[in-house]
Amino acid sequence: MSVRVAILALVSLAMPAVAHDVPTVLPNNYVLSDILNQQRIEAAIGTRPATPRRKSTATAPASRVVTSYRSSPVVSARIRRQFIASMSGKVGAANARQLAEALERGDPIANWSQIVAADGLRSGDVADAFAAYWLLNWAMANGREGNRAQVLAVRDQTRSILASNPHHAALSEAQRQEMAETFMLNFLVQHAAYSDAMKRRDQATMRRLGDAAVARFRGEMGLDLRRLQLGGAGFIPTGG
Repeated sequence: MSVRVAILALVSLAMPAVAHDVPTVLPNNYVLSDILNQQRIEAAIGTRPATPRRKSTATAPASRVVTSYRSSPVVSARIRRQFIASMSGKVGAANARQLAEALERGDPIANWSQIVAADGLRSGDVADAFAAYWLLNWAMANGREGNRAQVLAVRDQTRSILASNPHHAALSEAQRQEMAETFMLNFLVQHAAYSDAMKRRDQATMRRLGDAAVARFRGEMGLDLRRLQLGGAGFIPTGG
């Protein structure tokens, strides 16, 4: 996944100064605690075996679990308002206003799609949005990028993670949209900051953004991005 060129107005924001301090904004706190369960993520990338389940609580196969959604403009507008409100408390009112203005000027979902399309990711699916977010943070943490086949392998891993979790199966279509588009908005802010630092060859900011990515995933998902290797099967632990 390329993070070398950002085709969006967010690049011009004054976000690089603060983005490395911003945790991920997610809706209602249900996503990380219930949906992105650390044990299920580790099972998907091979750091631990999947926990055996009783027959009565078994989850549906990945091919039958719905991760897609039909986007509603009303839901999108609510997601953006919630995102800006959350960001205001993290980056300050002035930066949040700038971000809100940039989101209003353009189409954030279309911008996200432009960035990830070459790697085969598409809007309208939680698995694609989660994969793009995970891959971006891994790229910031490690200073390397994946190719299309690797990106799609990670997308398959994220779908497996979601399929193994009954909390995800219980989400409504609007909640799946909320989860996916909130990942996309976080992606855009972080991508803009990192792309701007790369354009300016600001190694110090790039390091801070990479360290922040590591801290985010360690704190929110229990994963060390610098101990994951990206290959043809997606993410695997480096060991050691």
